[in-house]
Amino acid sequence: MRLPRRELRPLLVALVLLAPACASRTDRAPAPPGAAEPSPASPTAPAGSAGCRAPDAAAYARAGTVQLRSLTVDGTERTYRLYLPAVASPSVPAPLVLNFHGLGSSAAEQEAYSGLVPVAAREGFVLLSPDGEGQPRRWGVPVLPSEESLQPDLRFVDALVAELEDRLCLDPGRIYATGLSNGAFFSSVLGCLRPEAFAAVAPVAGVYFPRVGCRGQVPLLAVHGRLDQVVPYDAGLIFGLIPYAGAEAYAGAWARQNGCEARPERRSIAPHVTETSWPGCAADTRLLTIEDGGHTWPGSIDVPRLGPTNHEITAADVIWAFFARQERRPPAPR
Repeated sequence: MRLPRRELRPLLVALVLLAPACASRTDRAPAPPGAAEPSPASPTAPAGSAGCRAPDAAAYARAGTVQLRSLTVDGTERTYRLYLPAVASPSVPAPLVLNFHGLGSSAAEQEAYSGLVPVAAREGFVLLSPDGEGQPRRWGVPVLPSEESLQPDLRFVDALVAELEDRLCLDPGRIYATGLSNGAFFSSVLGCLRPEAFAAVAPVAGVYFPRVGCRGQVPLLAVHGRLDQVVPYDAGLIFGLIPYAGAEAYAGAWARQNGCEARPERRSIAPHVTETSWPGCAADTRLLTIEDGGHTWPGSIDVPRLGPTNHEITAADVIWAFFARQERRPPAPR
């Protein structure tokens, strides 16, 4: 969802104050309380992308700043924001997180609202925030009127990941997607349709699972507010028109896809946050229910028109803690 200008202005001012290194075109901090530790490094170092052998010197020269870039796909110039952390090395493969905005929003707004830049700076992953297309700006997903844009957006993401793998030293086994609302739907679709590319997805306020199923098993962390009046937590209608089965139903469908046991386990991780997880999964599957949360990103600024915002957890930290435990490795050659 798009943030109104009067609510976006203090957010952008705060971002400038907290991250003065960001360009116009943020010392490593402790992990947040309760955040899971990353999995131990593999005994064999992962093979890096082509960019490890021929890195883009100009991009690394601007590490520690947000870089505005564009890429022409299908004859259309598409724009994105790239944050390469100052600690990034052109010879050490880094993880990549794609961060998708909501309906009518933008890469700049999602980058600021999600709070992922300071986490990337601290943890050393590359952050990519792309812009959708159309009026209002959006991502194509099968259940929304923008269905016709699904394939162009998929081709854009395919080309964008390939472009960055050629120019930056990335770990192809640690590429992840997250997003808010319409961007959450799209990150869910990416997990379904590109399991060979994404090591995990984390949709916020919009987990989705298509009726036709997915092409493979991908770890999923869904975050959804029970008080969401835009994308309902329980079964209902989006905008009063589009059927939505509910966050628990879609997370359950992901659990079945990911080979989990049928009976979920629940635990409280904060006074108003409940984690549902499924044991025995081939791919980790979890749902965070924000009991006092609306159509909002936990830990971010308050946006009253989208409902209450929970401040007991920070979604950016929780999402990265989940991603840090996941990696996709191709089978060893026989």
